[in-house]
Amino acid sequence: MHAKFEIRFIWLALALAVFSGFAIGAHVASVIGLDLPLGKGFYSFIQAHGHVQLVGWAGLFIIGISLHFIPRLAGVPLQNPARIDLILVLISTGLLLRSIGQTTLPYLTGSTAFNPISLLVVFSGLIEMAGILLYLMTLVQTILSVGNTDVRPALQSVKPFFLMMATGWFLYAVFNFALLLHMTFTENVVVDQNWNEFAVQIFLNMVLLPVAFAFSVRMFPLYLRLPAIDWPVNKIAVTYLAGVGLHLLPTLPVVLSLPTQIPFYVSGAGKILKAAVILWFILKLDLLTRRRDPWIVHRILHPGLERRPTRDGLPDYGEFGHFEWLVYAAYIWLVIAVTLELLTGVAALLSWGVPISSDAIRHAYLLGFVTNLILGMAVRMIPGFIKKKAVAHPKLVAATFWLGNAAALSRILPLLLPADWLEIYPVTIVISLRAFALSGIFGIAAIICLAINLVKTAK
Repeated sequence: MHAKFEIRFIWLALALAVFSGFAIGAHVASVIGLDLPLGKGFYSFIQAHGHVQLVGWAGLFIIGISLHFIPRLAGVPLQNPARIDLILVLISTGLLLRSIGQTTLPYLTGSTAFNPISLLVVFSGLIEMAGILLYLMTLVQTILSVGNTDVRPALQSVKPFFLMMATGWFLYAVFNFALLLHMTFTENVVVDQNWNEFAVQIFLNMVLLPVAFAFSVRMFPLYLRLPAIDWPVNKIAVTYLAGVGLHLLPTLPVVLSLPTQIPFYVSGAGKILKAAVILWFILKLDLLTRRRDPWIVHRILHPGLERRPTRDGLPDYGEFGHFEWLVYAAYIWLVIAVTLELLTGVAALLSWGVPISSDAIRHAYLLGFVTNLILGMAVRMIPGFIKKKAVAHPKLVAATFWLGNAAALSRILPLLLPADWLEIYPVTIVISLRAFALSGIFGIAAIICLAINLVKTAK
């Protein structure tokens, strides 16, 4: 018997996003956009914001949905469901201690409270790692409990993506704890930036993107009437992993410190391979192009008098709002992010200087792709998981779309404006800075819209 959907992961993700992740991000963006003094806690805020957004906002959504979805995809019950409470407590407590502790440390330097709070931050990494490892143990045991591989071909095709996700979670949890330990031993208030950037790239490329691809393959044909998945998803997953390895391994700080340019060339080649695979994946998924017939093309029947037709090209009546807008926007942002990264890869191989901000690329992935995808799929999937037939406020989904993409545009576009343009039109500097300052407000508003919708739906 399958365990019921554990919606507490969703409530916790929303609370951390509104009161910590997006809130800290809005503060940082406002400080930059309004040209205010950075303050001694500025860089600690940036790192705390990044960590909570990865593990708290996106990560908890992944944990909650994967513990419900993967056992059903595998056709076996979740192994040791009693662990769910402990997983929730460990990760939520770790995130809370990290949010409070690291943002407080800069103001305690030189005081007697510095060392105890610093140790508390290390403890946050330890218990967070314990919760993640317990989650991974539960998930892997469930996947391995599947007997005959021919019985569940749907799972087998995306299993490489899920195993990649599990590996990424493990690596990020270990890196995070080790970096916090090093920060305490060196009596610093921020973790080593180079290693932290590497850990963030691990989470993005080995957790967030693979799980997004896996859910897209399994859910989009059903929810968006896409073509049947008749192409080798597992081979694409393996090729993607090869690209990620070539991209990330040369960027290890110990490798970059070597007196050679070879790591830059190898990493550039990895970016190109990874980008090519993702673009091919998007093309085969047929979400943005709609070149092929949907998977039900040979099963379409004219509705009888007792049944009204569904929305054009979609299997619903609009009871989930325009969730598809968010999904389309997510994949448009993914194309933008991949294209920008592809350009940086080509530039690395040709030793060209391409002024593309790595922060813009990262936020195109995280705020543009991942957040839009969560906002869209949450209102489509979660009502069904909690046995509801519709989302409470379908029109609020459109507001979520506009606010979420306003946040992404105002956060990313200012970082991509060419310097020549800014020199010719100085007024664009002021406009872009003010837009940057507003990005965090738009982001919080989008999450609040989602939270209101899901809470009302659950009630």
